[in-house]
Amino acid sequence: MDHEVDAVGRLDGPAVEPESGAQRQRPGRGNLGAALRVVDLDIAFVVATLVALVVFLSFASPFFLTERNLSNVLLQVSVLAAVSFGVTIVIIAGHFDLSVGSGVAIVMVVGALVMRDTGSVGLGLLAGLATGLAVGLTSGVLVAVVRVPSFIATLGMLVIARGIARALSGGRTVAGVPNEFIDFMNASFLGLRLSVWVTLLVLVVFHVTLRHTRLGIQIYAVGGNPAAARLSGLRVARVQIAAFMMSAVAFSVAGLGLLGRLGSAQPNSGSLLELYSVAAVVLGGTSLYGGKGSVLRTLLGVLLIAVIQNGLNLLNVSSDLQMVLLGAVFILAAASGVLQRRGS
Repeated sequence: MDHEVDAVGRLDGPAVEPESGAQRQRPGRGNLGAALRVVDLDIAFVVATLVALVVFLSFASPFFLTERNLSNVLLQVSVLAAVSFGVTIVIIAGHFDLSVGSGVAIVMVVGALVMRDTGSVGLGLLAGLATGLAVGLTSGVLVAVVRVPSFIATLGMLVIARGIARALSGGRTVAGVPNEFIDFMNASFLGLRLSVWVTLLVLVVFHVTLRHTRLGIQIYAVGGNPAAARLSGLRVARVQIAAFMMSAVAFSVAGLGLLGRLGSAQPNSGSLLELYSVAAVVLGGTSLYGGKGSVLRTLLGVLLIAVIQNGLNLLNVSSDLQMVLLGAVFILAAASGVLQRRGS
């Protein structure tokens, strides 16, 4: 159950008075309404669509359920998944992070340049991570301290980071990444590439942070009701900055993983990642109004996007039509969430 904040600022939700015996035994509309509220329409839509697609594609294409295809799907979607987990944290905290696509690009470029010029994989990893954290910290300070709307602040950071990445690389591909780093990132364990395992690690760490730490409870509280959280004594600005920093860690990990997998960095990498990541969050049912959601929900949205794209490729559907179909799925998922809010 998602953490919520009640009207007076308590972090554990409103108190519930014990029911009388008559209330417990009385059937009728109240019980039916409670049962209907249990149904999560947005999650039901994603799961039903995902199952239907898997069944359909298993018959429509002989290649869909092969080990090689499924492994490639997980590998290709690992970057989107890691980035989406970070975006989920920021959205739960009540804001948006549109800088993640450019963040991936600048992390890749800086990491590749340092590795090429110094020959040190460790220095390159540290430089890339530090660059990503600088982007996240700047966004967090602009939003939490300067009070610039997150949409504007992170949109500006998207443009700035992309411009810096292009300037540093001269608009060209940065090669010269050490072979040991490439070999390490492309190694397999239990049939999955290291990039996939790193993404799963991000998932576990973020899930535990949200559900089982004080910071996680504070993120839900701030996103659900910033005023009540502030009255409860929470340092709202610090929590919001922490959310942006977690997003920065996620897109930095994604960028460095992609660098190792490709063996080079391109300043245009990560284009449209910010849009697809928000779409994955919406598909998973995380509220764009803040205070509700989880990275596990986002994982469902990422898997749905991956299956749709892979299935359309296997069926030789044109890229233009693929974009139309994906957009329709995004709208339907968002509409299911709107209908659920109206019903409640």
